[in-house]
Amino acid sequence: MPKFQKKHTHYAARVAKPRESLVPPAPEAAEALLEVMTIAACVDGKMAPDESHQLCEQIRATPGFTHLDNHALARTVEGFVLRIAAEGIPARVRTIAKAIGDDMEAREEAFALATLFVLFDGEVGDEEQEFLELLQKALHLSDERASHISSLLAEAD
Repeated sequence: MPKFQKKHTHYAARVAKPRESLVPPAPEAAEALLEVMTIAACVDGKMAPDESHQLCEQIRATPGFTHLDNHALARTVEGFVLRIAAEGIPARVRTIAKAIGDDMEAREEAFALATLFVLFDGEVGDEEQEFLELLQKALHLSDERASHISSLLAEAD
């Protein structure tokens, strides 16, 4: 099992109410989670073709997203990158939070996925930290809950 998938599985096994798949059933919420992962991977609004390919592989290794078609996913990610560049991360984060709605489990899953993708390379830069803080605020997650989620992901090393 790839390290990325191992961390997500470890997190999913320890949340209060594990789901069969942590991806919310509403299509707009699932799309929002895809965009969260994309922003985390290209917090500067840019993505090289090889990075896009790696991102798609990581997304497809995420439980709930393994069924996605490679070509369709690549087009979706490309569209997200264009939106992020055009509208900016703060606007996209607000849209994501609205699409996810009031489901606290989905909000926590969004934050967990963002954290997981930010931590993928082992380093968290200033822009990545700002993104996580912005997302945490938009999702109305307490500092304690965000810290708990991050700790669960770190345990899987």
